[in-house]
Amino acid sequence: MSGSAAESDIDPVAVSNLLFVQIGEFGSPQRASTERSYLKSQLRHLGAPVPAVRRVVRNWARRHPQLSHDDIFAVADALWAEPVHERRLAAIELLQVYPRRIGSDDMLWFDLRLRECRTWALVDPLAGLVVADLVARSWSDSLHVLDLWVDDPDFWMRRAAVLALRSAVRRGDHMDQLFAYAERLLPDTEFFVRKAIGWVLREVAPHHPREVSAWLRANVEDISLITLREPLRKLPDGDEIRGLYETRRNPSG
Repeated sequence: MSGSAAESDIDPVAVSNLLFVQIGEFGSPQRASTERSYLKSQLRHLGAPVPAVRRVVRNWARRHPQLSHDDIFAVADALWAEPVHERRLAAIELLQVYPRRIGSDDMLWFDLRLRECRTWALVDPLAGLVVADLVARSWSDSLHVLDLWVDDPDFWMRRAAVLALRSAVRRGDHMDQLFAYAERLLPDTEFFVRKAIGWVLREVAPHHPREVSAWLRANVEDISLITLREPLRKLPDGDEIRGLYETRRNPSG
């Protein structure tokens, strides 16, 4: 997982501060206030749009294509260390640039950082993109961690467990695991968990409509409408399944 030794003299704090300054140039106090309120965030916000954060990080990363695994995570740690939303988002964007430098040994790092996210704006890209890519590549070495997350008292970790399956199931692998997690979480009353199940099922539905439809029909009596309405948009028999949902929830008509 290591990169070129030529990058070993990088100063992660200096890099993180450079990125912070560059991202700050795209910030807006008004946007920062609105975003912080919308996300109910306890972090400081610069008000920089996500595309701007991504552009700053990727422009820097292009000048460091051989960055080592340890240096990537050192910079990510330096960015994450300060409670600023865009710094943490930049850390996630950095990890997306170097997916092949990330391995199953890094799952503990992801576990710790996900527990500090406290918002879908950070949980979703970290779990649904970075971790999902790793899980798809290192299934047998990563699944035991997701098995812990799906039963975690923290609903953000339960959401992360579902989102971390995205890359694998989108290519048709391990559909049984998605259905197993979804079934285990059917009693979950947390909106963000229910929504995540629906989103992943919606992504899979166009490519595997028969399997998704069969699972929805089998669980229509227990499923939340928050979950159900997402995949129904992508299924040819969506209206029929919605009718089953309404009938079984209201048998008296």
